[in-house]
Amino acid sequence: MNEKTLISFDYAIKYLLKHKADYDIVEGFISAVISSCGYPPVTIKALLESASNKEDADLKSVIADLIVEDLSGVKYVVEIDRSYTNLFLHKACFNSSRLIVDSIYSNDDYSTIKKIININLAYFAFGDIKSPLHYGKTVFYQMDRDHPQNLHLANTGLKYFDINNIFPEYLVISLPLFDDEVKSELDEWLYMMKHSKVRDDFKSPYMKKVSERLNILKMTPEELDKYREYRNKVLKDRDYLVAAEEKGEARGEARGIEKGIEKGKIEIAHNMLEDKMSLETISKYSGLTIDEIKKLL
Repeated sequence: MNEKTLISFDYAIKYLLKHKADYDIVEGFISAVISSCGYPPVTIKALLESASNKEDADLKSVIADLIVEDLSGVKYVVEIDRSYTNLFLHKACFNSSRLIVDSIYSNDDYSTIKKIININLAYFAFGDIKSPLHYGKTVFYQMDRDHPQNLHLANTGLKYFDINNIFPEYLVISLPLFDDEVKSELDEWLYMMKHSKVRDDFKSPYMKKVSERLNILKMTPEELDKYREYRNKVLKDRDYLVAAEEKGEARGEARGIEKGIEKGKIEIAHNMLEDKMSLETISKYSGLTIDEIKKLL
């Protein structure tokens, strides 16, 4: 079986969006992913540039923000990002919130907010979950949580809208969790993203162009240098994020241990107070100061 080595897909998205002739590859990927949530195929209408988010821009920036349109003329925003740590949903929430603020002009009202779909490429496995694709959205319930309601409201102009279509939706693709079993067009995309390869038996109409357009061997020396620079930067950013998360977890664990020790000291002091022991004795065995024990009294 002939397999072709490709550039990583997170880089490929930026690479392809430089030329409108290559938009169809990104459109094919987005359409394949969101179709699993009931959305129709889309085409790219515009690229968005974020004006805010100045702090830690390299860590909080996304791969691409796009305005897309389906066959019915409905427009919404698709955000594509990559993640390497368990904080990926926190980052997704931050970026989608930032995108909402950036997309509203000062003279616009809130009704101009477009639907946002965040697609997150997770380059790590998490928990005991086996499925590579995960979907989340805000759902409103009418009292009974077992029966979700699709509520319709009218604004002052009597224009009806669905509440569920206001809030962002999130699609997380954990590439390491994909089992390499190809049964659908989406599976072909997942296989290609996981292995940076296209198999000869793939049937998606996009795969032939992917294998040609993203082939490392067909990149110019200048393009290859930029790609290597990008990969090195991604690895450094990933290591930085992982180290920061591990440091945060270690701090949390240390604080938990400290609180546990302090709670144990207080329990010992309470028990000894009930037995009418002297403050000096209680201080000696509990580790609390006399003043701390007096406060317990």
